[in-house]
Amino acid sequence: MTPEIKKGKYIYYHCTQYKGPCDNIYVREEKLAELLSDVVMQVQIGDDAVNDIKRALLESQKDKADYQTSSVESLQRRYRNVQSLLDRAYEDKLSGKISEDFWRRKSAMWEDELIDIRLKIKAHESANLNYFQVGSEILELANSAYGMFLRQNRQEQRQLLDTLLSNCTFYRGTLCPTYNKPFDILAKGTEFQSMRG
Repeated sequence: MTPEIKKGKYIYYHCTQYKGPCDNIYVREEKLAELLSDVVMQVQIGDDAVNDIKRALLESQKDKADYQTSSVESLQRRYRNVQSLLDRAYEDKLSGKISEDFWRRKSAMWEDELIDIRLKIKAHESANLNYFQVGSEILELANSAYGMFLRQNRQEQRQLLDTLLSNCTFYRGTLCPTYNKPFDILAKGTEFQSMRG
């Protein structure tokens, strides 16, 4: 939609007709802003729900951290065992207890396993366990978005809408938003709550 000034007083938006002639209606800027504010209000979930979700995120993060710690410890034990097998086999090769061919085959297999274990340990160590912080920030944004939208200038409103929405269409007075993840879940939850009364 593009703006068009009518009679020097009001700003109306209309279809760009990018895909050809369109039977959509003109809409005043104030009405469009009102419709968009309703779209932003849909992601607001209330302080009680925010606190409940944060509590669940914190518990989940602790469980994930415990799992990662135990996984890394298990991988480190396996690494030490494989390294020990490799060292003993090397001593057996030097003393002539095993053949050169057997040594090459087994040592290559164990070296590959050691590399695989190191990669798995590194993946666990670099995993993002801070999703509590990220989740909290998303919840805070969702809960304050409506108030922010009402106070912001048009450019700031646009940036906020870009954060919340992936697409939004307007046809004959109806605005149809497509929310970005995870705001889509929050908007559906709000819609569900309002249906339940």
